[in-house]
Amino acid sequence: MKHIAITALLLSPTTLSAAYSELFEIHPLEGDRFEVIATQGPAAGDYWCGAARHAIAELRKPATQRIYVVRGRGDSQARPDRRAVQFAFTPPAGGPVQSQSISVDIVGNQMSAAQAQAFCMDRTIKD
Repeated sequence: MKHIAITALLLSPTTLSAAYSELFEIHPLEGDRFEVIATQGPAAGDYWCGAARHAIAELRKPATQRIYVVRGRGDSQARPDRRAVQFAFTPPAGGPVQSQSISVDIVGNQMSAAQAQAFCMDRTIKD
């Protein structure tokens, strides 16, 4: 029973937030937009993980909250010397896209906060 409690604590959003806080920089932008800079890896899953961490652990959004790519990988607005992806909780002007891809370079690509958070778990297994 002790192992179950420890495992649940280790995998909680708050614990993930603390564990991954050094892996991402989150910069709020106008409206509900925010920018994710992945400091440890440029893989798409790293950006989705950062977006989920921001949505669930920091903003306390529900796991069902949709997260949309509103600008693919490019120069950061907050730190022009870094690469970033911009996300929002509302679809971009062109609307959401239906994609099987996890690409952060497809504007309108989307997933739920829970789906995006799964990339944090994937990273934990790999690390």
